[in-house]
Amino acid sequence: MKTVNYFLVLFLAGIALISSCKKDEEVVDDINTSTTLKTAEYTLSRTTDYGDDWIYFSFATGAEVSGVDSLNYTTSTSWDIAFNRYNVRTNSGSAGIGEGGVYDAGSVEWSTVVTANEGGYTPDDTIQIVTGFNTDHSPIYLAVPGSSVFIGCVDVVMGSQGPTYPTNDHIYVLKTANGKYAKIWIKSFFNDNGNSGYVNFKYSYQTDGSRTIE
Repeated sequence: MKTVNYFLVLFLAGIALISSCKKDEEVVDDINTSTTLKTAEYTLSRTTDYGDDWIYFSFATGAEVSGVDSLNYTTSTSWDIAFNRYNVRTNSGSAGIGEGGVYDAGSVEWSTVVTANEGGYTPDDTIQIVTGFNTDHSPIYLAVPGSSVFIGCVDVVMGSQGPTYPTNDHIYVLKTANGKYAKIWIKSFFNDNGNSGYVNFKYSYQTDGSRTIE
């Protein structure tokens, strides 16, 4: 009888082990290991000069776009957002033929901006950028296509130790040139070496065209 009970215990234990393994496999199968949401952090490769000098960036490729300049940016859909020092433009309105635009979600936690609005995106119009300085060091301005919504994302504060560049820590939600959705946080105006003039930002881009951005 003891022998029978022993083998019965082993048999039941084996069934329990197999059942446990199947449950583990089911849990693994239920985990979605792929996602259509692309999240990354990026620092521009160079500083931009005063004047109409821009770096163009694509959320789809996660990289700067070559071959786009002051002559063709308004007719290109290969870029989504561009930077000139602390100025920004999107591929929309006066700045491009894209379906872009932006709204300011405010100074909120990154993770709380989960779904992009269906509407309410402001296309680019005209902004004033610094193109040089007079002999008295006062700035000379140039009117160019750009996003008025992004004004203040990076500020310039002059102090006794030189300028500082605080950011407003706002989260901005964009429509891309091709009508998809992204959010962006301008984190700083410095690269990893502490050099100023390099826009550093975090972004999430929804590749499937849905409005889910977190």
